Amino acid sequence: MLSYKALIPKLDQSVENILKQQVIDKSRADYGGFIGPDALANPSSVGSASSLGYAYLLEESRYFHSQELLERIMMAAAFGRKWRRPSGCFDLFITNFDSAPDNAFLLSFLAPMVREAQRVADEDAGAARIAEELGELMHTGVPGMIKGGIHTPNHRWILISALAQTGRLFPDLEVVPTIDAYLQEGIDANADGEYIERSTGVYNAVVNRSLRFVAEILDRPELLEPVRRNLDLSYHLMHGDGTVVTSISRRQDRGEKVVPTCLADGYYGLGRMDGNGFYLAVTDWLCEQGGVGLECLPLFVEHPEWRQDDVEREELPDSYAEVYPTSGLWRVRRGQVSATAAAGLTTPFSVKYGNAELTAVKMSNTYFATGQFEGEDFEVVDGGIRMRHLGRNKIYPEKDYLGGIYWLPIDEKVTAENWAEVRGRRGTYEVPPLEVELKIVEVEGGFDLHIKSLGGLDPVPFQIECVFAPGGELETDSAVVEGKVGNTVFLREGRAVYRVGSDAISIGPGEARHLMWQMRNSEPSPEGFRVLITSMTPIDRVLEIRCGDWSWGEGDIV
Repeated sequence: MLSYKALIPKLDQSVENILKQQVIDKSRADYGGFIGPDALANPSSVGSASSLGYAYLLEESRYFHSQELLERIMMAAAFGRKWRRPSGCFDLFITNFDSAPDNAFLLSFLAPMVREAQRVADEDAGAARIAEELGELMHTGVPGMIKGGIHTPNHRWILISALAQTGRLFPDLEVVPTIDAYLQEGIDANADGEYIERSTGVYNAVVNRSLRFVAEILDRPELLEPVRRNLDLSYHLMHGDGTVVTSISRRQDRGEKVVPTCLADGYYGLGRMDGNGFYLAVTDWLCEQGGVGLECLPLFVEHPEWRQDDVEREELPDSYAEVYPTSGLWRVRRGQVSATAAAGLTTPFSVKYGNAELTAVKMSNTYFATGQFEGEDFEVVDGGIRMRHLGRNKIYPEKDYLGGIYWLPIDEKVTAENWAEVRGRRGTYEVPPLEVELKIVEVEGGFDLHIKSLGGLDPVPFQIECVFAPGGELETDSAVVEGKVGNTVFLREGRAVYRVGSDAISIGPGEARHLMWQMRNSEPSPEGFRVLITSMTPIDRVLEIRCGDWSWGEGDIV
């Protein structure tokens, strides 16, 4: 269960680790900075001073009013003044320089702590120094953020959150016009609650947190509505072990196995504001599965009354089937079984049962460069969903080509420099597209995937690729194979059961009409253990996927 009391030991441990990273040699140019894993003291690392400040200010910490800690904070502030750009912004050495959005992340870390220092400054000279020294970095950084721009969708919201929080500390700053300019663009949450970046493991939490701060500070409660939609969606994307579907992400967390504890402060904050026992129960569950994160600490600093928590929790549902049509998502939870179907991805289906995970069912064929399945025309059918791959040729960007293309002579001079440009003006000889329809329905014990090819030219080599998370064992009627990363097995016939301990997923029936180990133009899966079922078009078949507990006595799933 998330609580203020549980966060304090985490804070003290964090401070102990941060102090080991700080450069204390006065002869060094990065004196006062914090060394990261890349052996550099990133200018933006001054944000680490937020944890040091909380530990100094909060009387429950063992570092409360530590003079040594106060001096370390002053060292960090001096480092910041030395390394900031003339704009007041900081660099992020791995990618961004003179960066308004990275400055916004830094200021958002500092702001709640500096506000607390301001609050007690009259009675504590150390707090007054913190408020003055780190507050100066914040105040000076605002003009650069107002003039600077963004890169990614979430940058807009972290930037206005930092502006709102800093403007609350320093009313002389004109921050509202810039905040309003970004808000005029509209919040990028669709009707299902999905943000543009679809980053379930990282940036959804950033957006939720940012909008919550702006809504509270500027009294704009309407900004909390997309947050609520995203929190509702996010729970339905979580597996039974607390990890979350990341295959849909458009950012660096795609494919990562992560318990999204970064969302906990969003669930808790809205849970306390709304008196929502469901959100609070999700918070507690995330903390049980992934640990308590310090991103929740500002909640209890901003709202000391929340340190007492008697809100009744609701029971979390673990059996549901939810369709999100705008996002092209279908999520099914039945206890240990957790499945995802997603449009617009080369990984249209995945299923997890306990520790056994079929991370992707992929389909592809060798028909020109059009064969890697990506679901389009997402629609709900009885018991499931249907998607269709239309056979677009995506490697030639100048036109929207469907099917196979051959180009004809053109009455122009063609050079290496204008080849691609001229190609779009050529006449074409076109071969009809090969479409693939995928219908997924829930059945007792699992799912049936109905796969059907339409159009094109037959026969064409075709494969179904089942990618399992490595570490288990694959058993067929005649063989047992270790599920090692990078290995590939062809399933010639019958069923195969992939088991991790007693958790098991079966697939079948198999077929092996060809032995293309890596089909041309198919997407590689180097991180997984691959089981291939191969055929030739036309295709009209069912892939049966079943989940359950492995019984050594019966030699099968029960």
